[in-house]
Amino acid sequence: MPSLEPINFLAAREFSGLPASLDAPVQGVAARIVSSEDLLRLFQQCQSLLYDKLDFNVAHSRNWPQQVKILGEDTALFYLLIALGAIPRMQAIHREMGIPEQVTRDTCTHFSAALERYRLRTGKLGVGPEALYWLRNHTTGILFCLGRLEFMLKPFRGSLTAWRHRSSQRVIALATEGNDYDAKGLVADPQILASDRWTSTFSESPGRVSGSPISPAGYAQAEGVDLPLDEWERVLSSGDLIYEVHIPEGGGMTMEAVKDSMQQATQFFPRHFPQQQAVAFACSSWILNPELEHVYHAESNMVRWQRELYLYPTWSGTRAGLHFIFGSGDVDLKTAPRDTSLRRALLDHVAADGRLIGGGMFLLLEDFQHYGEQVYRNQWTLTLDALTLGPL
Repeated sequence: MPSLEPINFLAAREFSGLPASLDAPVQGVAARIVSSEDLLRLFQQCQSLLYDKLDFNVAHSRNWPQQVKILGEDTALFYLLIALGAIPRMQAIHREMGIPEQVTRDTCTHFSAALERYRLRTGKLGVGPEALYWLRNHTTGILFCLGRLEFMLKPFRGSLTAWRHRSSQRVIALATEGNDYDAKGLVADPQILASDRWTSTFSESPGRVSGSPISPAGYAQAEGVDLPLDEWERVLSSGDLIYEVHIPEGGGMTMEAVKDSMQQATQFFPRHFPQQQAVAFACSSWILNPELEHVYHAESNMVRWQRELYLYPTWSGTRAGLHFIFGSGDVDLKTAPRDTSLRRALLDHVAADGRLIGGGMFLLLEDFQHYGEQVYRNQWTLTLDALTLGPL
């Protein structure tokens, strides 16, 4: 197989920026695979499922065994070889699309992050199976790293619609029908009592829409609003094309770096995908936990970025982000390391009966020109004052 020829996987290792110290152990495992009919068949099957059989749900690869009996300690390097097989596929499709080579190189950040995460968790070389599913995005040519952030053109999946006032240009989000929220306005934990939750409403009638508003700080509100359609127009709803934002691991997520990255996206996608017009940036992540600004310091990069966005509540369980914060989703929060300010803040939050949740965000492209002005939050009180609040 081409993926098992040293000239190919060593070139992929170099292109992805991984250290040359991997060469000898990876070559040893490749030779072992080639000399074993069973291992070769397993390798071919894994690569085929990930990169060729597009009807295979790649999320299932997360459940592949951490250690295969026939491979033993070499399992993680076996998975690394499979991962390196994504590089030439990505290079080929990017060349066909006319993507600059530097963008292709920059889009390899997942490889070094996965390698480091596995090293911190096990002290060994290689990657775990949980790192493989993401590579389908590389080999199908839909993921691009542009500066600090990664982006994909995707349909919006948030449980809301967004509306803009025709004259003032203010924006308000309304939750879709039937979402359960707790008293704070966060998505309700399924285990809480029905008496401690409320359900969002949304309706459209001639000349108006009515529903449960969501504040830009990320909390839904039980008191409904009416929007006259001669004054308000829908600017975002489920299925609309957006620049889906993904945040690679690492520091340097400054306001300036994020702005530059998002600016690059507004230029890159119209150039390479002229027939697909997006209307907003959007994503969901543990970084968008709306409670973060109440438990972490106000001038952190994450909190400052949140304030530039329109946050909305999503369901993400109660242990969101552990994999990224501590290197493993199975960490014991009672004994987890407290060696960074973020870890200490979140562990203190959990100790005080808090949850580790995620959240969603959108930033309409029309409003990107106001990045740095906290445009949605600064307009929020004025927006509510202009509406008649009360039970629907």
